Amino acid sequence: MAYLIIALVLALIIAPLFSILPSKAARQIMVVRRAAMARGIAVELTTIDDPNPNQEKYRSNTGRQLAAKLSVGAYKGVARKSSKYPAWSVVRQGSPTEDSDVSGFRPATETPIPSDLRLFLTEAAKDLPSSVHQIAWDGRQLVVFWVETGILLDGEKIFTFLDEGLQWLALASSGFLTDQTGDA
Repeated sequence: MAYLIIALVLALIIAPLFSILPSKAARQIMVVRRAAMARGIAVELTTIDDPNPNQEKYRSNTGRQLAAKLSVGAYKGVARKSSKYPAWSVVRQGSPTEDSDVSGFRPATETPIPSDLRLFLTEAAKDLPSSVHQIAWDGRQLVVFWVETGILLDGEKIFTFLDEGLQWLALASSGFLTDQTGDA
């Protein structure tokens, strides 16, 4: 009987310790975050307005509408120099339409997106995972807002997009792309 009581007490002490250990999915997401940080990409957990807010998940049990906020990881690439492009943001549409500017994304800011940038984003954004909900530029940082998965391949697509996007913005700001195309 004493052994049973000791085993029960030990189980009550040890069980909560196992519940705080990260799950397999959380460990996989941490692998993706570590890979991002190794490449110089900052990772921040934040919330954004959900581009598809009319879902049942934003209703309480009593039927009251809740705020349509989506928890995402903000993967930030920082430019070495500021760019000539003003701040802009694009958000994913529910379904691609003819008036979508950027490969399933639509502008979220009133600042018009220049045609050369729109062309770059259309080409580069098509490879991004469907769980990317927003892309933003503030003049210094290119940010991809992503509902994280533990799939490293999806992370690599985002890392590549950030690298290519920052390179493109740097070249466009230096006038190199204008000299090559003659129309920016």
